Amino acid sequence: MTLSAGIVIRPVQTADAGAVAGLLEQLGYGAAGPDIASRLARVIVRSDHRFMVAEADGAVVGWIHSSISEHIDSEACVLIEGLVVNREHRGRGIGQMLLDDAEAWARTIGCSLVRLRSTAARTEAHKFYQHLGYTKVKTQYSFAKAVDAHGQRLIASLTPRVEK
Repeated sequence: MTLSAGIVIRPVQTADAGAVAGLLEQLGYGAAGPDIASRLARVIVRSDHRFMVAEADGAVVGWIHSSISEHIDSEACVLIEGLVVNREHRGRGIGQMLLDDAEAWARTIGCSLVRLRSTAARTEAHKFYQHLGYTKVKTQYSFAKAVDAHGQRLIASLTPRVEK
């Protein structure tokens, strides 16, 4: 895989919310730009989160959201919360560049492991991760329970509309 020339990896800004939302749509999740801007504003001030974008010719073409994840049963790790590259730019090494950035952050903060989860239907993404050295460690189900009416509406938003 050839890495893309002219791609800049930089921290996200709240002004990128529309582009982030558009790429989230490509993952099959719907979210309005203002909602994303509000969430980004909360995330970017946290030292235990890192949200980077890939930019080509002034346009955001990918992003990665990572966080430090603490567990009782294992050491802390960096967890990839989300990763997406615009479908028109896939295959150019941008996803690898974004993951390289998260892996470098993990080393910098003393985490020896990077973990990620991927919806079962995203088989091409699974091949990509394995190609980059990620090991499938388990298959699991994801559960959610609403604790109020707003949560009931949110449950539907957790299931992506994955293209076949």
